Order: sequence, then structure tokens, then C-alpha cells
Amino acid sequence: MKNLLKEPISILISLGAALPAVAAPITTESLLGELYDLRRLSTIGGPRYTASQASSFDRASKSPGENWFANSDFGQYIRKEVTDGRSEWVMADLTGPGAVVRIWSANPQGVIRFYFDGEAEARVAVALNELVTGESSLLPQELSYVAASGANLYFPFPYSRSLKITVDDSSGGNPDRLYYHINFRTYEPGTEVRTFSAQDFLSLPLERLRRMLFDPEEQVDRLSQTFGATFFIEPGERFDYKLPEGNGSVVELRMKVRGPARSDEETLRMVLFEATFDERKTISCPVGDYFGSAPGLSGYKTLPLGMDTELEEMRSYWRMPQRESGQFTFTNHAEHSVRIEINLRWMSEPWTDTSLHFHAKWRRETMRTRPMKDWSILSVAGEGRFVGCALYVVNPTRIWWGEGDEKIYVDGESFPSTFGTGTEDYFGYAWGSNETFSQPFHAQPRADGPANRGYTSNNRFHIIDDIPFRSSLRFDMEIWHWADVTADFASVAYWYARPGSTDRFEAIGEKDLAIHQLPSYGVKGAIEGESLRLIDHSGGTIQRQALDDKWSCEEQVWWRDASPGDSAMWEVLSEKSGALRLIGNFTEAADYGIVQLFWNGEKLGETIDFFSPVLGLRKIDFGIVEIKSTNTLEARVVGANERAERRHMFGIDYFLIGESQ
Repeated sequence: MKNLLKEPISILISLGAALPAVAAPITTESLLGELYDLRRLSTIGGPRYTASQASSFDRASKSPGENWFANSDFGQYIRKEVTDGRSEWVMADLTGPGAVVRIWSANPQGVIRFYFDGEAEARVAVALNELVTGESSLLPQELSYVAASGANLYFPFPYSRSLKITVDDSSGGNPDRLYYHINFRTYEPGTEVRTFSAQDFLSLPLERLRRMLFDPEEQVDRLSQTFGATFFIEPGERFDYKLPEGNGSVVELRMKVRGPARSDEETLRMVLFEATFDERKTISCPVGDYFGSAPGLSGYKTLPLGMDTELEEMRSYWRMPQRESGQFTFTNHAEHSVRIEINLRWMSEPWTDTSLHFHAKWRRETMRTRPMKDWSILSVAGEGRFVGCALYVVNPTRIWWGEGDEKIYVDGESFPSTFGTGTEDYFGYAWGSNETFSQPFHAQPRADGPANRGYTSNNRFHIIDDIPFRSSLRFDMEIWHWADVTADFASVAYWYARPGSTDRFEAIGEKDLAIHQLPSYGVKGAIEGESLRLIDHSGGTIQRQALDDKWSCEEQVWWRDASPGDSAMWEVLSEKSGALRLIGNFTEAADYGIVQLFWNGEKLGETIDFFSPVLGLRKIDFGIVEIKSTNTLEARVVGANERAERRHMFGIDYFLIGESQ
């Protein structure tokens, strides 16, 4: 790991620091085993701990009535300290026994330092971008990597008494702009924890880690039994598939669901998948949504869930324990017959007083994005563990939909112990990226585009970073869209809970299952302004500009900061020619100018003042114009309205060429 500090220290700086004399149950090695241990999640098990997150969320958010949706989620720290003449910003100041289990950043920079158990000297001192982007030679890229612009570290750092984590600018970074998450556990007092040592980097079980993280089949008990069935369900009908009776768990579930179009989007949404364990309904989801991506099949692979597009198969490795009985139910709400092939592995194992039922439930809402709101993903009363979430968004505009923060309240907290910095940050990527990716703990299986328009699927699974709760858990996600539009949101929450727990999910009806259709993207037959070839211009800047869904294809060609007398010329291609009607759609706003237009060198009407006190569109009918297959459009800046901000802007949304009559 490269040392970026002036003084000769490295990540091995305190190799000789005193460690506890007696080996303790919680170690770096034992925590690495929890990275892939799905069985552990299905029990209460000890030692007990709470889970929280330190992050750069905007500290102006005090309560639901006070700046609750504040968005300066960067450069926020506990305090500033001066150590050996350098300034360090404290990201987390944790009291043990505990362990850090995840670190994320959108823009890793500066030097991060870990001070364990009150030590004055950092055991870890390294450039943050090395630690979390896979650049370190000491950390495997399976645990340190970049996913769609988000830097992720899933290496655990245990501590017996305390851990202070700071960042400084000694490597030339700018902590004032840093976005970060640090997820950590706090064990019950008296829990024995062996504090991290730099030696822990040198004895990583890499081969086993790779095998267990990237081959979910390794989770399946070899003594489990195989069961399966193939059946057809007619429209409006249901099919019940009974599991073996007695103590045991489903440890693997594979499914193929086919309609006339073979696993098409509609079929996977319109078939409702439900499960009942010990006479309690614990799963209720559209069948495709349950498997972590929607609508339709999107190839991806995580530790607990995945989809294989070549085999048209969906896979689940969540353990589903039962005390006495279990049943899967499929209800066909589609208008056609559906063929379902199901294969599962079931393991006989005892039900104990620490056993938990597996839950997965879905909800959906089509809503305006203003006013901003907290949208409930899960509200559960009882005892258990929160282990994951999948989110599906249908966004009608290119503009970013996911500025909202996750807020997780545990056991009646008045303020969330997990408060995030953005929806994509929670899912482990960054900057609203529409790049698809798949990692063991999270994925973006689908992101249609262009930009952030269309169908998007995100998921994140809390394996080592699960969130236990004793009496209740509430998970809200802010609906914080940069545009005021109507968007569709659906989510699946995954959790384990003791028998007798309750949640607030409502029954899913047929009307809830229809896939939300996107509005038309562009005006039919339009010649888009952003598609025009620029021939020449004198002054100012000309570029494509993304706007909202009021503009055809949500873009325009944008000319800004020109001066009176400047001109710009574009080529306009037409499939029609002759004396035809020409209509143009243009942008108007407080900083737009007065312009004279020319079509093939001839004046196109009189000068046009595009000033307006509010941003909007103006459609102009130029009447009958001689149209060629290749035309020129020239715009000359004449001046500006006396009320205008004098930036002399000009914008073309589109042209329409119609018939002469």
C-alpha cells in the first residue's frame, strides 16, 4: 500500500503495538467468515450487537420539521483536531467493543487514519482512495473495488475498546468535499474482541473468500435434499406448492417463469409469489421483483440472489427456516397461461429458540416528486435482523431521481442511527451513474437511460452489515428528485424475525402489479434541436443541454453567452421537400435574447424576443416555407429585452415539417 505521507510511516506503522494477551472470540478472521455466512442471519445468535452508520449527511437535518431534506451531504464531520501539526477531521469516534464492517465514498481523497483503543499513533495511515478502490496490494479486489463510480470496502476492522477514524489533506485531497459512509457494530459490554492488527492483512483466506463470495452454490448444504415441480397456471388461478414437513430450511430456490414471450416483463410482474411458514405469510412479492431486479430478467449475480438470462432462471440462496410447515403459493394475474418450473434444496435442521423466519415483502407507489417525502420501505415490530432491500424506479426524465437519503430507525430511535447521503450511495455506487454492475453484496442490474430515464433496478444485501433489532425497525428512503415529475417506485424489503412479529405491508392486488408505462419520449416526427449539425458560430458556447420532460427527448441545443451581432448556423436535414409548413419549438427564459432567424439564407419572419420571466417553451408557426433535403438555419443575436439578464441565450427544442395544407 503506497505511503503518501512525508514522514516515513505506512499501514504497518504499529505492527509492534500491544495486543490483548488472550485471544478473543471476535477477530478479523472470524468477521471475514461472516462476509458470506447466510446461515448466521437466520438466527438471533450471539454475541449481540447494534449496527449504525457514521456518514457525511447534512447536519442541518435536525428533525422532520427542521431542514429534514437538507442536501449538503459532504464534508460533515464530528470535529477537527490538530495532531503533530496537521489538521485531521474526525469521521467516526466509536466506543467498543465493536467492528467497522463497511466503508464507502463517492470521491475518496485525503489520508485516512485508524486510531485503535485510544492509541496516540495510527495503526493504519493510508490514502483513502487506495483503501477503498482496489489499488492496495494488501487488500483483495473482491473486498475493495469501485462499482459505478462508488468506492467500496468490505474489510472488517475490530476493536476492543475504541476506534477513531480521521481524514486529512496531507495527500492533497480536499476533505471539505468528501462523501463517506462508515458502517459499524457495537457489541454488548463484556464481549471479547481482538483489536485489528496489521498482521491481519497478511493472512487473508483469499481462496476461500473468492469461492464463497462469488459461488453462491457454496452456501448450499451438501446434505440437503432436492425437490422440484413443473406446472401451468391459468389466468386468475393459483397453485400451492407444499414444502416437506418438520424442522428444516429451504437453502436454495431456483425458478423459471414463462408466459407466451418466455419470461417477459409482464409475466414476471403479474405472477404473485407468496410463502407461508408455520401458518404465517412471510413472503409476498411479484415473482420477478422478489429475485432482485424488475421488470423482467436482468443478468446479475450477488451472494443471496441472482438472475441468469441465458438459462432464463432466477436464483435465491436466502435460508428460509420452518418449525413445522412451509408452502409456496403462485397466483397468476396475467391474461395468459404461465408455466413455472421450480427447483429447491431443503435441509432438515432443528428449530430452536434462536431461529428466525425469513421475510420478503413488496410495496409500490406512483407519486409526484414534490413535495419531498420519506417513503417507507419497511416498518416491523418484533425482534430480528434487516438483511437487504431492492428498489425499482420508473423515471420519466433524464434528470437524477435518487438524491434521497436512507434513514433507518432501530428500536424506537427518535433520530435514525443510519442516515445516508443519497439513494445511490446506499446501494454502493455514486453520482447517479447508469452503469450496470454486480458485486456479492449489491448490484445495479438494470439502468435503461438515456442518463437516468427509464427503468432502474438497484439492490443491496446486508450480510456482514446486517442490522439487528430487538423491538422494531423502520427504514425510510427520501423521495428527492431534482425534477417535479410523476415517477413510479417499488421496493422489496428482506428481513428475518421471530414468530409473532408484525409489519405494515398491505395485501397486493391485481391493479398494483401492472408495469408503469413511460410517457412518450420525443415528439413524433420532430427534428430534434440537439441532433442538428453545427456548421459555424461566432461567439458564446453551443452545446446540448439536458432539461426535463417538457422538452422533447428532454434536451435542447443551447447557445449561451453570445453578444449582439454574433451568429450561429446549423444544418437541418429533412425527409420531405417542397413548400411545406415549418413549426419550431424554442426555449424562453429570463436570460434569453432577441434573435433573427434565417432559413436557407432568407429571413424567417421578424425578430423574436425569447425573454420570459420563467423558464418555458414557445411554439412558433412560420407558415409555408421552401424545404430542401438539406437546409441551413442561422440565428443572429440582435439584442436583449430591457428586463432580461443579458446572456443572450438561444435554445432549439425541435422543428416539425408538415404538409402545405
